[in-house]
Amino acid sequence: MKNLIIYIGVLFSISACELTDVLENDPPNNLVPENVIENERDAEALLNGVYSQIISRTSSYYYMNYELIPSALIGSMSRSGFGSSHDQFRENDLFFDNSHVKNFWLALYKVVDQANNVIKLTTEFPDSEFSGNNKAEILGEAYFLRAMATFDALRYYGQFYNQSSSLGIVLRTEPSNFVTRAKERSSVVDCYAMILGDLNFAIANAPDFSVTYRASKTAAKALKARVLLFQGDYAQAVALASEVITDGTRTPEAGFASVFNNGLNSSEMILMTHRDENSDADQNNRKRFYTGRAGTTWFATLMAGDPRQPLTYTSALSATGLKVNNVDNFRPTYYIRLAEMYLIQAEGLAFSGATLADSKAPLDIIRNRAGIGDSPATTIEELRDDIFDEIVRELAFENGSEWFAAIRFGKAMTLKPSITSVNQYILPIPEEEINGNAKISLADQNPGYE
Repeated sequence: MKNLIIYIGVLFSISACELTDVLENDPPNNLVPENVIENERDAEALLNGVYSQIISRTSSYYYMNYELIPSALIGSMSRSGFGSSHDQFRENDLFFDNSHVKNFWLALYKVVDQANNVIKLTTEFPDSEFSGNNKAEILGEAYFLRAMATFDALRYYGQFYNQSSSLGIVLRTEPSNFVTRAKERSSVVDCYAMILGDLNFAIANAPDFSVTYRASKTAAKALKARVLLFQGDYAQAVALASEVITDGTRTPEAGFASVFNNGLNSSEMILMTHRDENSDADQNNRKRFYTGRAGTTWFATLMAGDPRQPLTYTSALSATGLKVNNVDNFRPTYYIRLAEMYLIQAEGLAFSGATLADSKAPLDIIRNRAGIGDSPATTIEELRDDIFDEIVRELAFENGSEWFAAIRFGKAMTLKPSITSVNQYILPIPEEEINGNAKISLADQNPGYE
C-alpha cells in the first residue's frame, strides 16, 4: 500500500478551525522530520496534531467508525451508514477490500504514527529546553494516545480474545517510513504487553486530570482497567477501576441525562472529543448523516421501557435524541467515562469468584442512578446476565461497549444469528496493508477472510 502512513515530506497540515478553542496551540503547517521541533512550543503543537486525528473532519473515520462499526456488527444500530460496504457490517459478511475496513485501519495507525513522531522527536530534544515537567507530560500523553489507538487496532483486527494466538496486529513503535514500513504481525500477548507498557508510562508521566478532552493519569488508569478486563485479569482490572472511582478526580453525575447534557463539563467524563460550532459544521461532523435507529433488534427489546432509551436513540429520521448525536453539545464521541469503571468492577468480581453481594454492589450504583432499582439476581449466573444488560443500556454506542461485551459474555452468536463463527469477531486485515507491507502476505490474513 502506497499511502498507509506518511512520514516523508509533509508530516501533517491541519487547519486552525479544526482545533479552535480545543488546544492551546495549533500545529505548525508543513512540519518535516528535520526541523519539526525547535522549541517547547513545537513539541506541544506536534502533540496537538495527534489529538486532531480523533476530532477533525479529515479523521471522521476514527470517531465515526468507533461508533458505527461495532453497533452494526452486533445490531444495536439497524441503520449505520450508506451503501453495500456498510451492509457487510450489518450482515457480518465482510470482505478484505471493504473501504471502511481500510479507512478505520488507516485512521488508527495515523494516530499511532503521529504519536510515535511526538515520542521520538520530543525524547531527542534536550531536557533543558522544556519548562518544569512539561517534557515528561507531553511524552505521557503521546504514550497514552499510542496505547489507545493500538488497543483499538488489536480489538478490531487482532484475536484479542485469545492470548495464545499469534494473530495480533502490526506493532509500530517508531515513525513509519520506507525503512520501517515492512513489519510482521505480533502475537496477541506481545500486543497486550506493549499496550500495558505504554499505559504504565502514561500513568507515571501524563499530567493530572484537568479537562475532559486531554489524556491524563486518570484516563491512563481507566483505559488500563479496560485492557486488563479484556485480558481476563479480573483482579487487577477491579483494583484499578476502584482506584479511579475512589480517588475523587471524577464523580458520577446525579442523573443519566446530565452526563451528556453537561458535555465537556460533565463530572464523570474522563475522555471525550472536544467539538464546538466550528468543528460541528456540516462537513466536519458526519454524525449528522446517520440515525442510529434500533429497529426491531434484540437491542430495542432490551432498551424498551428503560429510562435511558429516549436519550440513547430515536426511531425518527432525525436522531437529535441520540446521546452521541447530541446537537447542543456538537455531537461528541465518548471514549471513557466513570460509569464504565463501576461496570468493570461488577464484571471483574462476577467472573473471579467474588460473592453475589460484592459483585452486585457496583452494578446497583449504576442501576439506581438510571432509576431501575437493584438487580433482582439471586445467583452469579443471573447477575452476569444483568451486568451484560446494564453494560448495553448504560454504554451503548460508546467505545463499542455492547459489541465487545457480547463477545466477552459469550452472547454474540445468540443475539445475532448472522454471527456463526469466532472468525467474525474481528475485521479482515485490509487489502492495502497486505499489498503494501512486505512482511505480511495473504497467508497472514485473519481466518475466514482468506
